[in-house]
Amino acid sequence: MDTGVSGAPYNMALEKVLLAARADGTVPDTLHFLEFTPCVLLGYSQSVSEQVNENYCQNHGIEINRRVSGGGCIYMDGGVLGWELIAKKTTPGIPGSLPAMYRELCGAVVMALSGFGIDASYRPLNDVEVGERKISGTGGSEQDDSFIFHGTVLVDFDADTMIKALKIPLKRPDDKQVRDLKVRTVCMRESLGYAPPMARVKAGLARAFAEVLNIGFEEEGLYPEEIEALRAELPLFSSREWIYGKQAQ
Repeated sequence: MDTGVSGAPYNMALEKVLLAARADGTVPDTLHFLEFTPCVLLGYSQSVSEQVNENYCQNHGIEINRRVSGGGCIYMDGGVLGWELIAKKTTPGIPGSLPAMYRELCGAVVMALSGFGIDASYRPLNDVEVGERKISGTGGSEQDDSFIFHGTVLVDFDADTMIKALKIPLKRPDDKQVRDLKVRTVCMRESLGYAPPMARVKAGLARAFAEVLNIGFEEEGLYPEEIEALRAELPLFSSREWIYGKQAQ
């Protein structure tokens, strides 16, 4: 399923809906591609005031939202492709242990990147790297007997905006931390000299996940039950209570 470019509240609400629908057994295992308008996404337990430069984000049209999963704060824009696998834990081909699952599913990203001629590798626990520089990060959550395992691929990446949008303590603009942040990440444009079309990257990922999991995919849209649940969840994911968490109380 490919839902294209959407705002952060829509994409975050949809993650919750997809996981709940799979746990209820109303939809099949799903590989979902999603893209974002510029936004900052916090991990579930993080604080906006500690992680985000709110003034910069407000002045530059960057949304702030929160994931249903844990992990660190990330910046997303049109150059970053999001992908997520929503499945039953008992799905054939899905390892039973978490480390093995991370290795296998990150291995699909490695395989997809290799199809573009990028020499990527898996770095435990949850990253894919090119020459020790991060090109994809992953994470996940679970509900009953189902899980969502999601990640990104940096197709083209605006590191300067990321640094300004996130609250990173810097002593001066040329602080070593700025250089280090740029050095620690790499995108497909930098690796290849061009940014492949998103459609090609999605197709490569779909082929890789199909091969790794030994399954076939059929492209579909949202089911009526998911659309109805999404409408019900959107007010929460657009609310100050969700975005600011305990800070809003």
